[in-house]
Amino acid sequence: MFAFASVAFLLALPLPWLLWWTLRRLPLRPAPRAALFHPHAALLAQLAAETPPRPRRWPWLWLMGCTLLVLALARPQWIVLLPGEYPARDFMLAIDISGSMRAQDFIIDKRPADRLTVVKNTVDELLAERRGDRAGLIVFGDEALTLSPVTHDLNLLRRLLQDIDNGIAGEKTALGDAVALAVKRLRERPPAARILLLFTDGANTAGAIAPARALALAQQFQVRIYTIAVGKDGQVLFPSGANNQLGLSELPIDEALLQQLADESGGRFYRARDSGALQKIVKDIDALETVNVKLDQLGEPHEAYWLPLFAGLLLLFAAQGRRAREVLPS
Repeated sequence: MFAFASVAFLLALPLPWLLWWTLRRLPLRPAPRAALFHPHAALLAQLAAETPPRPRRWPWLWLMGCTLLVLALARPQWIVLLPGEYPARDFMLAIDISGSMRAQDFIIDKRPADRLTVVKNTVDELLAERRGDRAGLIVFGDEALTLSPVTHDLNLLRRLLQDIDNGIAGEKTALGDAVALAVKRLRERPPAARILLLFTDGANTAGAIAPARALALAQQFQVRIYTIAVGKDGQVLFPSGANNQLGLSELPIDEALLQQLADESGGRFYRARDSGALQKIVKDIDALETVNVKLDQLGEPHEAYWLPLFAGLLLLFAAQGRRAREVLPS
């Protein structure tokens, strides 16, 4: 399907034609009188009188070039419609961004990496591999926040994902609030699409809704929770103090709670102690139940503004070259 991303620029399409029409109607300046006499002035005047006047040409190259540049400003796009109905997965992502996610117990490229960075990289790879799927994004610390409802625009989610950081929603973990918010976002979707992927490393330490109440809501609305416990047991490297000095700290994970959320909602519990385990979890997403998406769901748009842009510039250069070659009688 062909569409324009910035339709308002199409209102400027008549401007090149109106400019040419206005300039064409301006009165011509009278030719200046000759300042020098030519010995064959009479012969030149006779030849000029016998030469038929050159008809005024429409500046087609210039007009079409300007028109194509305006079309480029309107950003034409080609959007591929997925034919008929196709199977796709819908899911909501909930990512813990509390202070404990600063713990550096993962290794990336032989260097220590904090838990949130590893989760962000994993989720980014997950979204990059989706084709036709839909996803939403929730982050939680002292409170739970919806960054995006379930959407087809997974590139938008990937951009939002890069902007989240530790502690922007507080230092504690409102686990129950995150689950309840996800249920609220998913309850109107088809039953097969009510899936929550919950990435966290801690226990419920904040929020207005207890995890037991959030689990009851998930059961009521048939939301399946896939819990991913991120981090190692025991003491781990953790930055603290004004200079973020690394020291050893123990950050226990409430595995029993996460296991309960998964089992009693019909989901599954994962324990991710290293990046390899997270990669396995991403592959398991392909086994999730699919829903049928109808034709009115669009595929990813492909920008095509460069076609009218290059064509318009070529026509304008051709118009300028043609004008330079023409020699008009004064």
